[in-house]
Amino acid sequence: MLTKRQVTDNLKERLAEVADRGKLFGQALKVRADMAAIRRRLRTSYAELGEEVYRRLQSGAMDGDHRLLTMKEQIDGLKSEIHQRESDLSDIVNTGFGKDDSGA
Repeated sequence: MLTKRQVTDNLKERLAEVADRGKLFGQALKVRADMAAIRRRLRTSYAELGEEVYRRLQSGAMDGDHRLLTMKEQIDGLKSEIHQRESDLSDIVNTGFGKDDSGA
């Protein structure tokens, strides 16, 4: 039979594990929220690009345009940022859950 001290220590250990998992989930949710915000900005950028291209196609002014290049760079930057966040999320999930696979 376990002593009160053993039960207390066991309970503290379990609560610490739960707290660690809570932090892990918090980190993962933050990264996912960041990813969703980046995706919204990306959709907005695509919409702006489409509107600008359409307007310029209509006016016939598509030759070597700085604004289009700036929009393309913005979209490329957002894509790069979302890929980095996906990598961060993968790292959080893999390292966080890989620590204790005992299921205890």
